[in-house]
Amino acid sequence: MPYPKDKAPPRMAKKSAVTHDANPWKTMRVNPWQVAIIALKAYCLVTSTLFVSEILRSALDPVYGHVPASEYHGIATLIALLTACSTYASWPGSSRRWAKWLAAIGLAVSTVEVYLFRYSGRLGPSFGPLLTSLVTSFPLVLVSAVTAAKRMAGAMEKFLPKGSAQSNGVSGKTISDAFITAICLIAYFEPKIGSSLLNEWRRCQLVHSRLGLYYLFTAFYAFLFPSGYLSFIIIPVVLPDLLSAYIPLAYTDQILNSTLHNHDISLIARQESRTGYISVLDNIKDGFRVMRCDHSLLGGQWIPPQGHVPRLHEPIYAVFVMLEAVRLVHSHAGKHQKRDTQQSALVIGLGIGTTPSALIAHGIDTTVVEIDPVVHDFATQHFDLPSNHTSIIQDAVPFVEQNEGVKKYDYIIHDVFTGGVEPMALFTSDFLQGLKNLLKSDGVIAINYAGDLRLRSASMVVRTVLSVFPTCRLFREEEEAKQADHSPTDFTNLVMFCRKTAGSFSFRRPTKQDFLDSQARQHHLYPRYEVNPRSLVGRHGKDVITKQNTRVLEKAQLDSALGHWKVMRSVLPDAVWENW
Repeated sequence: MPYPKDKAPPRMAKKSAVTHDANPWKTMRVNPWQVAIIALKAYCLVTSTLFVSEILRSALDPVYGHVPASEYHGIATLIALLTACSTYASWPGSSRRWAKWLAAIGLAVSTVEVYLFRYSGRLGPSFGPLLTSLVTSFPLVLVSAVTAAKRMAGAMEKFLPKGSAQSNGVSGKTISDAFITAICLIAYFEPKIGSSLLNEWRRCQLVHSRLGLYYLFTAFYAFLFPSGYLSFIIIPVVLPDLLSAYIPLAYTDQILNSTLHNHDISLIARQESRTGYISVLDNIKDGFRVMRCDHSLLGGQWIPPQGHVPRLHEPIYAVFVMLEAVRLVHSHAGKHQKRDTQQSALVIGLGIGTTPSALIAHGIDTTVVEIDPVVHDFATQHFDLPSNHTSIIQDAVPFVEQNEGVKKYDYIIHDVFTGGVEPMALFTSDFLQGLKNLLKSDGVIAINYAGDLRLRSASMVVRTVLSVFPTCRLFREEEEAKQADHSPTDFTNLVMFCRKTAGSFSFRRPTKQDFLDSQARQHHLYPRYEVNPRSLVGRHGKDVITKQNTRVLEKAQLDSALGHWKVMRSVLPDAVWENW
């Protein structure tokens, strides 16, 4: 029966609240794809800032050397990332507010870094890089990571459905903290491609230098995060930097020379390249020319009197003449010594070309493997490296691997020291075994090690060489000081002459033809100051350098790099190293 019109029908029971909230994910204000995009942007921001931080660190290499400049940079960067991940919620303001500071901070810290260069002599190679990293890379990475963290936290708040996180006992902040921490750590611990990218990009003519590339990235920040703060900082900061000597252009070369002339130094040429900042300098007062790579000298020669054209230039370092003594090693008894024109040589590491120039002058078929094209160009243009040789611009490791069994050499010269350290890959037993395979049966190899012979790194290198070559004789560049036992350091060049086969060998006395009309060769060609290998290999354990344990040598090289820094500062004044 129908209900009377004057009576309302009975109400239906209300649906359960559980049924109403059965799908809480409908309350999300952003979808998962938007969160993924924001996470990707946060990751890219942190990664790009770490790359910019690497540029700031690399700018310290010409002032302190690569090893001291890198000693505290990594830990300072990691602390900045973790600090941002744990404190970003307490920072006032939104992510957009802090993003607007990025470009301004980037410009400011570059100016601070350049300002601190002039105090490197007082700060020293240990405290100087640490202080510089704390006031430059640390704040830049910190603000960048805070910006990314705040942006990620805001996205996670909108993504999480209302009530779902609390009901599970997990807050949105906890989840966002985990996300941003993971992003920062992945960005930090991912394969270190920053250095290799930097080596390639800073050779671009548009960028010209590390600081030029740094300004390019700072401009990118300004484009992504426009800010009024830049108007207060761009003129007082950027314009003075563009007029400084650190961006190699024609007009800045003149500015740099005006500074160097106050110290009787003249800049001949300079260029950023694969292995670092390369320059050629003349010491006007003392009359010699050197090639510089970051905080190291690759070699030097005396400038001849005007109008005099020597057969070969006189080197300022005796070690490069000592390497030529591979020609003086006696061959096996009863075997006729071949003429120079019938022999071949492989030189690993060019420098200014002192040793290969002498080998070429003797008529030896010489092949030079050099990783840096600018080093080869400068050696040719400014140190008269002869053109009648085979030049291979390549990393020596793949070269040796690719050429085993292709050609064998009578002589091999291994001289790759730079920056106070040795390239680890070129001192492993694996690489040395490859060189051994490139030697003829009666061939000779000369390996130069430059460092503090009292340190573990020297013992490891010598032990590794002796593990590959059955017969070696070791010679110092100069006589050991009489009071060496009371000295904390013993920094020198150590040349190791080795044979592929067992059996003792000796050096013949050089003749007039061996000297090539060179006074330096008359005094230093014949090795004099022999070192007993047992005095080195018995120290600091028994480990040998292999591909798998190069980190052991890296840790042992810091003290050697610090000692080398002091030696370099005694050769050229502080202003030369600080103004590059």
